Amino acid sequence: MSNRAVSRRWSLQPNPIVVKELRSRMRGGRAFILLTGFLLGLGLVGYALFLRATSGQAAGMPIFSAQIGQTLFAGLAFMLLFLVILIAPAVTVGAISSERERLTYEMLIATNLPSHRLLWGKLISALSYIALLLLAAIPLGSIVFLFGGITLRHVLQAAAIIVLSAITSAMLGIWASAMTGKTGRAAVVSYVIIGLVLGGFLAGAEIWTNRSTEPVPTGLLAPNPISALASSIGTLSGPSNGGMITTMRAFEAVPMAAGGGWWPGMNSFSGGLNFPGWQTFSIGIYPATDQFGPDGMPIIAEPRSVWRTTLIILIMTCLVFFWMALHAVKPRRRWWPTWGDLAMLSVTSLSLLGLGYWIGWWF
Repeated sequence: MSNRAVSRRWSLQPNPIVVKELRSRMRGGRAFILLTGFLLGLGLVGYALFLRATSGQAAGMPIFSAQIGQTLFAGLAFMLLFLVILIAPAVTVGAISSERERLTYEMLIATNLPSHRLLWGKLISALSYIALLLLAAIPLGSIVFLFGGITLRHVLQAAAIIVLSAITSAMLGIWASAMTGKTGRAAVVSYVIIGLVLGGFLAGAEIWTNRSTEPVPTGLLAPNPISALASSIGTLSGPSNGGMITTMRAFEAVPMAAGGGWWPGMNSFSGGLNFPGWQTFSIGIYPATDQFGPDGMPIIAEPRSVWRTTLIILIMTCLVFFWMALHAVKPRRRWWPTWGDLAMLSVTSLSLLGLGYWIGWWF
């Protein structure tokens, strides 16, 4: 191999796929219209959450600033999670299939660009636009700090779940695009899988809660980013053991089968998170409790922490999708084993061993 070829291989030049995709994506007004609609939607949702959090003020009920901040933060976090999960596949489902439909795929693979750089460039260009949306939402989301009630730990946990969910959804779209070869089919496959994951595990947790007094298995909670986010921000209200707030939160925590008809996350008029959907998102997160404090009031149990396990599941799922897409973009001998497969298998094995060693922290 000549010195020129070696220098070209190890040069720090940007990935040409990233440059080309970003230039074509940011041309015209489509990207900016989507960004404007994204921010307007978040703004309207934030204003609606503010009105709901302060709705009891007209009836003479005390409203605490921390409650407003917690409700705004939780609602905006869930809104961001849903938006990035829905937008990310839409950006990537045409990554490979559009090249085949335009009959430019053969020209692309005929270049010296290896398959992993091709996929990496498509993924980075898609995630760059998703990152632009998230960065543009930071000033709007920072309003919650004016009300208080949240900590930096809650923000970082929610951000990790949202970002990894976006990466996994984007990688799902690239895999579907490479496997199907048609943009329409890739979109259908991607959103069917997303619907099954988000809705299927929530439905399973709901059925388990209605038919059993045992806690919902971790296997029905950890694979779902919605449950993970609910687990992360569920500690915003925190355990308490006194007064009307404790009573209402304990009722929120008791499943229907164990609590005589009360539903997890039922909206209360005093304390706790109070926004539409929380009763569904928190299913299985709060375990039932029959403990009572010195004053006779029930004590709410700590929310189950499953978000760490979800982060590992998202990372492993993203790697699996990348590995399958890497084989799918090859023009021939797609599923023949390579040295890269051996390296990925080694990294996965070491990761699983590490997870087993620190299993007490992840679970």
